[in-house]
Amino acid sequence: MTAAASPLVTIVIPAYNAEKTLVETLRSVSAQSYDKLEILVVDDGSRDGTFDLARDYSLTDRRVRVLRQDNGGVARARNHGIKEARGFYIAPVDADDVWHPSKIELQLEAVLKFPHGNGVAYNWYAAIDENGIIFGHSRPVLHQGNIFEPLLRENFIGNGSTPLMPRAEILRCGGYDAGLRDNGAEGCEDLKLYLALAETLPFALVPDFLTGYRFTKGNMSSNAYRMLKSHALVMAPIIARYPHFERDIRTAEFNTASWYFKKAFLDDDYAQLKKLAPMMVSKYPSRLVIHGMQQGWRQVKRHGIRIARRALGKPPARPKTRFVAVIPQAGTAFRDRYAGMPAREAPSPIAQRVADNE
Repeated sequence: MTAAASPLVTIVIPAYNAEKTLVETLRSVSAQSYDKLEILVVDDGSRDGTFDLARDYSLTDRRVRVLRQDNGGVARARNHGIKEARGFYIAPVDADDVWHPSKIELQLEAVLKFPHGNGVAYNWYAAIDENGIIFGHSRPVLHQGNIFEPLLRENFIGNGSTPLMPRAEILRCGGYDAGLRDNGAEGCEDLKLYLALAETLPFALVPDFLTGYRFTKGNMSSNAYRMLKSHALVMAPIIARYPHFERDIRTAEFNTASWYFKKAFLDDDYAQLKKLAPMMVSKYPSRLVIHGMQQGWRQVKRHGIRIARRALGKPPARPKTRFVAVIPQAGTAFRDRYAGMPAREAPSPIAQRVADNE
């Protein structure tokens, strides 16, 4: 089977107790400029109004289908949706994240340039809070083609709501690993799948911030200790297969732990700090010393350059621009990134899409 010029894309939304955010996620999905979509909401044994909200929403957009399972975790919910999917491509999105209206269209343009459309597309993301306000963004890397080695060093895709992937290739890789949850290490299922796909498939980049990735205190990625355990379990078999990558992987583990430590410190999350601090001191003593010295040297170097430029009467150095995408501005709403789209480019209302499909 090969991808047609206008392939069906199945969007899989795992949802557990997601009544506060699910409708916003569904609206961002329904409003995609590419509308040959199948939208599957997989209720993962929710105990709130998630199922009823999804069912009611399906009455306004006939592309939406609601599935139900006993609570088994996000990996099993995604796998359930993938199994039921009819699309050539799968685009997962968590029930608290949102998309730019052009996400699927731009990703398809990128991935269909590969032979038979057999590849994966990804984009950058904006980090948003509970109210959809941007407070950060992913590092705008430019990795394309064979991205396996760079992905070992850094999970630059960064979340489970970004990629567009061929369904057949996901099934070939065994889908998302539900066993991580069973081992108390839920969190890196998406990274494990991306690495499995990257061993054999090319990746295409859409160089824009098209995913609104929501960070809340209750979501999975906020549990740093569990995420680090998950990362270690995912990387262990890769080190066994590719021992020459072990140094890069250990560096990635340290960088991931440092990121979580910094985030916990800035968020005044003392519970996380109490777990992370002793673990990092015992596991990475030499790396912490080297990292501290490197950070100190970088600060001294930057400060010296600023002083020298002022003494020579030169203006402050401007950062080098390597892409044309507009950097997400902290304090602005993610929806404002596309609120000013011209009418001819703006997505049609849901009601119009339903009428068009009748």
